Amino acid sequence: MNLQKVSSLCLALCRKRPLVFTALVFISGIFFWGAFNTAMEATNTLDFCISCHEMKSTVYPEYKESIHYSNTSGVQATCPDCHVPKEWTAKLIRKIKASRELYYWITGEIDSKEKFAAKRLNLAERVWHAMRESDSRECRNCHQFTAMNLASQARFASRIHADAIKENNTCINCHQGIAHHAPDRKATTELTAKDDFDIEYAEEINETCAGCHGEYGEGSQDGEYPRLAGLDAKYIARQLQYFKTRERLNIPMIPYATERELPEEDIDLISIYLSQIKLASKLPPLEEETFDALERLQQSELVVNIARYPGNIGSGHKLYQKECAGCHGRTGEGNASKQYPPLSGQYSQYLIRQIDNFRSDERLHDDPRDARIFQDFSDAEINDILAFLSVQDDQ
Repeated sequence: MNLQKVSSLCLALCRKRPLVFTALVFISGIFFWGAFNTAMEATNTLDFCISCHEMKSTVYPEYKESIHYSNTSGVQATCPDCHVPKEWTAKLIRKIKASRELYYWITGEIDSKEKFAAKRLNLAERVWHAMRESDSRECRNCHQFTAMNLASQARFASRIHADAIKENNTCINCHQGIAHHAPDRKATTELTAKDDFDIEYAEEINETCAGCHGEYGEGSQDGEYPRLAGLDAKYIARQLQYFKTRERLNIPMIPYATERELPEEDIDLISIYLSQIKLASKLPPLEEETFDALERLQQSELVVNIARYPGNIGSGHKLYQKECAGCHGRTGEGNASKQYPPLSGQYSQYLIRQIDNFRSDERLHDDPRDARIFQDFSDAEINDILAFLSVQDDQ
């Protein structure tokens, strides 16, 4: 039966049996609506989201390590809970926008880990922008400021959430990389984007730094001088600015942190140079057949492995995840996008000295009120956290 005959039949039925025709249209609409909703909800499950290898081999393993996948309460938040609105109209709009993701899947835009890594920052920024635009709507399905018991929260989190309530902040401003690893932003900073990077002049500047921090920015074993190698360029530059303005007072740095000795362009150069130094935490396996003593010695100079710190690693792990991981990362890897430095791979004695400075208010942590928070930590708690951090470079 062709379309013209169907149209004629429907028109005739409408004239002779208007109630029957209306009923058929109504029933057909119900079936269509039900089928449409069923199809839309079928794409709204964890199994569907990880049905393509692009997701299953990249973000899904990361999600399985997160508290949204497994926790003491047994409440699990899956992909749709965080990425799809519950309100029907907003959900439909999200599904329409998601149709372009099918195009990228068909064209193989991210069909390898290398391709995904190259586009990861751009993809993440799109999600973060959408969440900011909706005031972190999906987060608030489970997390509401009005339901938070701030007194029972982690010490820093309680202070930050209290400020967020007063300032009407939204969740995603702070909580990035919760269910998935945060993209590495180091390559996108203004500093590392410089086209006129003069490595020879940077090496010349580093000769001054090397007297204390080592030729490769490895620092000193006793923690008197911190490791600088591999820190984010922007973070290094900011600390050097603090030394110059005396916002961060450091006696050994006073002769060097002046406009004459360390002008702005030198700060940029040495920050980039140090950020690009990669230090291993272990020596490569020894190959007896091709052993070269000099080469082995040179390799050892590029190794920094933090000594096991006395303390309870298990207790330190739990305490660190509660109090510190939100800013400094699950394993102390830091957060370059927010200029939160890595804690793992840094000398324990140096970290202790900085904690003492935070406690005494000699150095600003993030907020002046944090001095009081650091004072609330017992020495045993600090030791346990440092014990956990000290073994992270053994992995």
